[in-house]
Amino acid sequence: MDDSIPIEELLGRLGLRGADLARGRATLEAAGLTNPRKSRISVAKLERAGAAIDAAWARLCARCAETHDGDRPVLAVDPALCAACHGSGTRRALDELARRLPAAGVRRVVVVGGSPSFRQELERLGSAVELRLVDGTARRTGAEAGRDVDWADLVVVLGGTELAHKVSLLYTRDPSSRAKRVVTARRGVEAVAAEILRHLEGGR
Repeated sequence: MDDSIPIEELLGRLGLRGADLARGRATLEAAGLTNPRKSRISVAKLERAGAAIDAAWARLCARCAETHDGDRPVLAVDPALCAACHGSGTRRALDELARRLPAAGVRRVVVVGGSPSFRQELERLGSAVELRLVDGTARRTGAEAGRDVDWADLVVVLGGTELAHKVSLLYTRDPSSRAKRVVTARRGVEAVAAEILRHLEGGR
């Protein structure tokens, strides 16, 4: 049984097409994974081949390419094959927040409300920022909310989600939170991220 595939097929699986196929092949040759005489590549080399391509190039969809600030040149690919977002708008939004929040001096974020799954998604921001995720259906005291506001660089109140009015008021009526507060009725990570970015840009 043949344990190899066409090199062009491998590059196609990585999203390369057109003129980028030649660039991809040159990268594989430079990495010693093939040579100009060969048209196929061993299946055992596929992982190393993909790593070689990604070490040399940034395989990005059009939206991720707009915010790319790395050293690697961009190879345009379809969103589903984008090495950054893999076609996920949520992942793209989180990556954008992870980049933009620290750049704006925002290191501590309090998020008030949201479903458990929404709060779990936000935890994918990782080490980019410190998060306090407040369950909008649980009891919260004024003192606790005050400490949250004092601690935070940004307070995000998710008014259109699972959020008790008496909890939201603890944050929206606190005058010290006004300059660093985003209140939104929008749902979903992408939509909320867009509101946060507008705030960072002075759109509120």
